[in-house]
Amino acid sequence: MPRLLFALAGLMSATAVAFEPRADQSPGTPEQVSHGKEKFATCAGCHGEAGEGRVGMGPRLNSSSYLAIVSNDFISRTIREGRPGTNMISWASMMNDEDIAGLVAYIRSWQADDGVQLNDAPLTGTADAGQKLYMSICSRCHGRSGAGYSEAGSGTGIGRKAFLDQASDGMLRAVIAKGKDNTAMRPFDEKSPVAVANLSPDEIDSIIKYLRANAW
Repeated sequence: MPRLLFALAGLMSATAVAFEPRADQSPGTPEQVSHGKEKFATCAGCHGEAGEGRVGMGPRLNSSSYLAIVSNDFISRTIREGRPGTNMISWASMMNDEDIAGLVAYIRSWQADDGVQLNDAPLTGTADAGQKLYMSICSRCHGRSGAGYSEAGSGTGIGRKAFLDQASDGMLRAVIAKGKDNTAMRPFDEKSPVAVANLSPDEIDSIIKYLRANAW
């Protein structure tokens, strides 16, 4: 749907947004957003009052480029299941479906970029090549074993099975290539002029293969 028509349709439903979401990124209703904003007070201790994140505690959630990549289901599963071994506990016993839907809607309200179409084709590259790339580039922030904050890294833990089981290859490809705005996670796309390192699609896939082969 053209952006103008999408915005008009949103106005008619009292849920106008300034971006074109994917089908799995549906914005919530104003009531859900309001409820989620109230519930987010529980999350602010680790993720910041405005979702800006706290290094060593919880990652930034208020990142439009990141929200353009992740699905509502990814966010809600993270809330429900948590991330064992991190500060992110499971909230399933403390929040009902309405609470979690509200939180997803509130977090989604920070998105301003169009939804990114994910490439979930089979991975190319090799885990061996990915290990060399990970150790020389990614381990600086995410730790040598991918434990992130637990290894005194400035980046989140990306080596745990709990995270990798929730994240699709397409999501990981997009996050690595496009980065996460307002954080130290810069783009790694081979054509990006601001990349920390310009990686080819095969090299990005190799890193993902390495992470999956060594998930713990």
